[in-house]
Amino acid sequence: MEHVDDLTRHKIREWQLRRLEIKDQMAAQPERMLELSQVLDQMEEEHERILGEAAPPAVASEPAAALALQLNVAASSVRDLRKLLELALHELEGVLDAQQPGNSYPGDMSGSLGAYRFELVTGDTPDTGAV
Repeated sequence: MEHVDDLTRHKIREWQLRRLEIKDQMAAQPERMLELSQVLDQMEEEHERILGEAAPPAVASEPAAALALQLNVAASSVRDLRKLLELALHELEGVLDAQQPGNSYPGDMSGSLGAYRFELVTGDTPDTGAV
């Protein structure tokens, strides 16, 4: 997420501010915890849409990678985040042991700790540019 366009960066900042406001409301009004938790769930979907709509950055030609990993993790606490990262790493290690070039390997888990989703792509990306 380090290379996003300005419009996407602005949308993400607004989303983060709204999310913090909801978290503050949860702390101040525990009786609304269920209602506000549902709002946070909807906001996660919104966040994924924002990232999915992001314009890809203009990048000079980069060398092809043999492996590419995209990982998304969502947790409500640092402790939960650490545990989810451990679980994702454990699942990813199994995929790495079995991987073959030119394939895509997804993995995901969701539960009371939060959720993670990853996709490992193996093999060199074909060069479509003419030399």
